[in-house]
Amino acid sequence: MAKPRFFIDRSVDNAIEIAGPDAKHIRDVLRLKLGDIIEVVDPEGNLADIELTDVASNVSGRVVKTYENAETLPKVYLFQALPKAAKMDDIVRQVTEIGVTGIVPILTERVIVKIEPDKAPKKRERWQKIAAEASKQSHRISIPFVSEILSWDKALDELAHYDQVVVFWEEEQARLPYEALNPTVGSVALVIGPEGGLADSEIADLKRIGADVVTLGKTILRVETAAPVATALVFYDLRKARKAGNL
Repeated sequence: MAKPRFFIDRSVDNAIEIAGPDAKHIRDVLRLKLGDIIEVVDPEGNLADIELTDVASNVSGRVVKTYENAETLPKVYLFQALPKAAKMDDIVRQVTEIGVTGIVPILTERVIVKIEPDKAPKKRERWQKIAAEASKQSHRISIPFVSEILSWDKALDELAHYDQVVVFWEEEQARLPYEALNPTVGSVALVIGPEGGLADSEIADLKRIGADVVTLGKTILRVETAAPVATALVFYDLRKARKAGNL
């Protein structure tokens, strides 16, 4: 059985203390006892096994084993046009499990959902919480950062800072992700449109900043399907390239 994993806000030392909701979860939900082992990850991505030495109001433990962070893949970020209803919740959860470093909600021409400016921070807070919970569940060594919702112009400005931009578009029928990916870069931004897809003018904007446009196949996927499928394919291709010695 996998050990429960928790994220702490300071560097792993010989002894650690966990407070708040995580301590309550360890004590009251998992019902862990003295001597049980949990995993913790610090802000630098250092992973350690912790033997519990106190499960009272706060939870304390001592480091019994540390692990080296051997992640060498390019960092992958998802720029996702806002979908309807609660679909973004599922997208954040699933792409976090797959391994993205960051998630950037964006507004495109065909986005249907309307979010009032005063409600946007609450949305972001919710998605960040979902990302944190999914990171624990999937035993990641980091929690993806969920950005504020960006307008199209701001999204283009932000995308210009990434080493490679890969756009998944239903009108592209030939070029596959592995044909476009550069496994030697440091960061890759994936762009996925809303239910109605990206507009021709938006594709033109992306091509102007050097984006590579690829296909997910001949069928049209739902937005909540396209995001995890595209992300999983990219990670598969990057890991395949690493195994082949290209990373």
